[in-house]
Amino acid sequence: MALIVQKYGGSSLATPEKIKMLAERIITRYDSGDRLVIVVSAMGQTTNELEAKAHAVSSNPTPREMDMLVSIGERESISLMAIAINSIRPELAVSFTGSQIGLITDNNHGNARILEIKGDRLADALKAEKIPIIAGFQGVSTNKEITTLGRGGSDTTAVAVTSALKADMCEIYSDVAGVYSTDPKLCSDAVLISELDYDTMLTISSLGAKVLKDAAVEYAHRLGVKITTGLTWTGETGTVISDTASLDRNKFAALVYNDNLSYKYCDFKDEILDRLSEVRFFQRSAERSLLILNGSAEGYNQCCSLSIVGSGIRSCSDTLKKMLDITGSAADIISFDISDLKFEIFVKDSLGKGIVSGIHRLFF
Repeated sequence: MALIVQKYGGSSLATPEKIKMLAERIITRYDSGDRLVIVVSAMGQTTNELEAKAHAVSSNPTPREMDMLVSIGERESISLMAIAINSIRPELAVSFTGSQIGLITDNNHGNARILEIKGDRLADALKAEKIPIIAGFQGVSTNKEITTLGRGGSDTTAVAVTSALKADMCEIYSDVAGVYSTDPKLCSDAVLISELDYDTMLTISSLGAKVLKDAAVEYAHRLGVKITTGLTWTGETGTVISDTASLDRNKFAALVYNDNLSYKYCDFKDEILDRLSEVRFFQRSAERSLLILNGSAEGYNQCCSLSIVGSGIRSCSDTLKKMLDITGSAADIISFDISDLKFEIFVKDSLGKGIVSGIHRLFF
């Protein structure tokens, strides 16, 4: 009998009907003999809607009150999921907020880091053969304030709970089965990657791939938690992330396209330290410095990036030159960045599906 932590994202919980369908699947898995702990995100676009309401009443809402507000979303989800499960199997599920499971964080509102999980109430629920339903994304600070873990924080909650309970596996479900060689929406030739090591997965996530939050991968690496991704509606599993992945170290892993970046030429002292949490890339020169941010920002211009991730990237100069030539023929290149694990090209213009597919064929 395995102890499994499962996490379900907002799209999996977007409607009451989806929650009811998911409740049936959870009970089926429970009946197969596994002990389950479920971590959930807010329903659909709830977090975005709550943030919009805050900005409708204030141009500068305080971080403490924002955490108090957006934490509502996950509390709604845990209650509805527990109600749905219990309507099928009475008193099987019990819901918990982050503070109720003793998920303790630092005092950084909006982007808190987990310090520990006490987990006594989780252990008691499992001993009573119940299914705990946990609110992801939230905890309580050492100052006894409600905190949130940043976007995608439910993944981090799931990893941390897996470690705290010494569970056998952390399964993260979404509307895609796993990590692909590139976004299947952009390239019909994208292939599912069966396994990845932590460093490669962290690089892919940090570049903008949306399957797993980079903070969750960092936690998993540090805590030694094996992650399996899966497709919510079928239970099909896709990619395993661990420290024992057998990916050929000379092969490429994924091509990542990110169209949610912005850039500005600026003075180093005036900008970079004030926006440190948003900085994606910085290049200083004698004349002017280039600052690229994750997301959009007032006074910045939109830009995109295309990155190839793998191992031994620097040894593949001929293929990287072809990638640079194809990209440069389609868009105005701002800069590029290279390491042993990635080669990233920043461009001013969006890249079409044909360009992404053509570059994908270079590597896969």
